[in-house]
Amino acid sequence: MPFNVTSGSTVVFTVVFFDASGAITVPTSATITVTYPLSSNPLTTTSCAIDMTQSGDFFTATWGTGVAALGKSSATASAPGITSADPQTLRIIS
Repeated sequence: MPFNVTSGSTVVFTVVFFDASGAITVPTSATITVTYPLSSNPLTTTSCAIDMTQSGDFFTATWGTGVAALGKSSATASAPGITSADPQTLRIIS
């Protein structure tokens, strides 16, 4: 299910990681990669990798939607030694 996000706003990503048994695990670092169509050229897609900040068991990062065209974008969190989660869909709306 896509998350609706207003163009020009800031998205705050919060991620927790789990090991194979389902227990919370805290990696040494984490990154979230956002893939989106450019606002200046919606036919061109680009990605940016954002380093996440640890806060207890969670990691957070922010992304400004102003660089993205209206439509669908995706975000995928990853960490060393941990299988990446399925991408989450963001729908940039006006």
